[in-house]
Amino acid sequence: MTHDFAKKPKATKKKKSRKTKSQVPGWVWLFTGIVTGLFISFLAYLADITPEDAPEEISNTVEKAADDVKTIATQFDFYTLLPEREVIVEVEREDSSGEPAAATVYILQAGSFKNAEDGDRLRAQLILMGLDARVEAITSANGDVWHRVQVGPFEDRSQLAKARGTLIDKGIDTLLLKRKAEG
Repeated sequence: MTHDFAKKPKATKKKKSRKTKSQVPGWVWLFTGIVTGLFISFLAYLADITPEDAPEEISNTVEKAADDVKTIATQFDFYTLLPEREVIVEVEREDSSGEPAAATVYILQAGSFKNAEDGDRLRAQLILMGLDARVEAITSANGDVWHRVQVGPFEDRSQLAKARGTLIDKGIDTLLLKRKAEG
């Protein structure tokens, strides 16, 4: 068997032990140390400084301003403003004289639409809820036609409150209208 001595058998490579170098260069550590030292010496310098007393003019001015703020903060003027803005609201009173008072009916306006189909759609929803609803066409001052969806009329406030509660539960905001009864 022939053997080629020119080719040497591959020997296993020796692992070179390398020191793992730090990922941060040395100049960064040097710079960080210098900045830290300067900061600590600055803090020590600030600790030795004592504040000077302020001139009397400034301290007197500051005290006067503080007194002015205290007196201004305790002055309330709503005691005078409230009586000037008082609004007197009429209270409904039933006549005990025996004369029948003008009958009042209440109507809930559930919506107002420019499109008649939208008004009819809301009216249908209200009828399905068991409420007496109608659509009233109104012409505004500028000539636009609005379709108002109204629920009622209610002569009794308890019926009105029940209907309004039903509408609020369904997420429909209402506007209360008060009218004199016809007839």
